[in-house]
Amino acid sequence: MKVAYLIDRVSVGGGMEYIRRQVAGHPKDESRVFFSCRGECSAAKMNGWGADVIHGNHLKALLQLFRNPFVKPKGKVVFTVHGIHLRKYDFLPKTPSNRFRRWMRLSLERWLYRRCDRLIALTQTDAEDIRRLYGGDLPVEVVPNTVDPVEFSADFRMRYRPDEFAFACIARFDFQKGQDVLVSAVALAQDALRMAKRRVLMVGGGGTFDNVRHAAESGGVADLFEFAGEIPHAGAYMTCARHLVAPSRWEGMPYLLLEAVARGRSVIASDCPGNRDVLRGYANAVLFPVEDAACLARLLEAAK
Repeated sequence: MKVAYLIDRVSVGGGMEYIRRQVAGHPKDESRVFFSCRGECSAAKMNGWGADVIHGNHLKALLQLFRNPFVKPKGKVVFTVHGIHLRKYDFLPKTPSNRFRRWMRLSLERWLYRRCDRLIALTQTDAEDIRRLYGGDLPVEVVPNTVDPVEFSADFRMRYRPDEFAFACIARFDFQKGQDVLVSAVALAQDALRMAKRRVLMVGGGGTFDNVRHAAESGGVADLFEFAGEIPHAGAYMTCARHLVAPSRWEGMPYLLLEAVARGRSVIASDCPGNRDVLRGYANAVLFPVEDAACLARLLEAAK
């Protein structure tokens, strides 16, 4: 069997970890090839390679696959929904332009999903929302991501000491991940944090990195942060803090929280889809309302 994996680009994070594990789980006699959406994901390309299964993991790649109405893919099309990013519009002003953009994305995703033979959701919450938003008759199956604790023993030199920081936030810098909410919470709790000598390690890079760092500087709390940028083996750096903070506005199935649970780390996380799915029943976690910087500030102050 020949399996084609359609991706946007090679990146770090839970999405690529999910894909890596899917690839590793296939029988040895299967052919597996990655195709990026930069001109490689067309139906003609898939048919020419002879793909029996086409596994899409990014919307751009799926759009490229179905873009030409005169050429249909011959292989079965499976698409993994790595989080419902339509949720972004729940946090934006309800302006006519935002309403139109939401409608356009919803319509596009409905059109694409109905052309797939199978949809994969990472959590039951996402599966239910896929049916609610895109159609109750869609063939959706829940296949959660997993972690392998054996991989945590990788031998590499850490930049910081164990528990050097009180808190760590490890994520791609993006509106979705809510680092700006964490900066606001630290500003509210700054007196207590300085008195207790507690600082926050920020690991990651991305589109909002400069804005978040500027917000910390302009808010007078830059001294309470360590902006480390992108670091290889980023997940391991949760051991450099006593608490992992995940202030996301929404998630699919956050791999970092799966790793935190497997490591038994203390977690302070927003009560959003994805986060609550992973942390349900985990005793070493506390959730706060999404975007509630005041509540998060109180949790930072109370953390031991």
